[in-house]
Amino acid sequence: MRSVSAIFLLATAACASGGTSAGGSSPATQTFGIAGSASDRLTISPSTGPNINTVAFAPDMIWRILPAAFDSVSVPVTHVDPASKTIGNSGFKTRLRLGKTPLSRFIECGTTQIGPNADSYDVYMTLLVQVVPDGTGSRLVTTFEASARPISFSQSYSRCSSRGTLESRLLAAITAQLQ
Repeated sequence: MRSVSAIFLLATAACASGGTSAGGSSPATQTFGIAGSASDRLTISPSTGPNINTVAFAPDMIWRILPAAFDSVSVPVTHVDPASKTIGNSGFKTRLRLGKTPLSRFIECGTTQIGPNADSYDVYMTLLVQVVPDGTGSRLVTTFEASARPISFSQSYSRCSSRGTLESRLLAAITAQLQ
């Protein structure tokens, strides 16, 4: 019981001190030892943040084809902000698949005896792309987040991690339409 209390207190303290430092860099991974035990450790890692890609096309060219690119990865567009050139979906629920692809190809939400949780849980996703001018080309700032919860139990959503596949497919769809 004492170890569980120590883990909870350390996790709470680490979450409270999260964020970016004054210099703007991401916080480092932190590992804590549990008092009274040499083998019990708690590791807290920062979020990976947005995916940034540079492409050799003007922002206006990319902006025009983004709705079709989102359609090709089966993400409905519900957020369009021409002023900041941000487009995507700031939150949608899905289960089992995104288009014809199992969700476990895009996100990691843990595994049970029956397989990847992403393929059987309720999943809540956010996928947004901002087009930022960069010299003669553009930077695509892609933010992808996912959380999931079991459909059979009353439980809150837990964060899932991206496998990078959805972001790669979206980038491929964008560049294919610009070629």
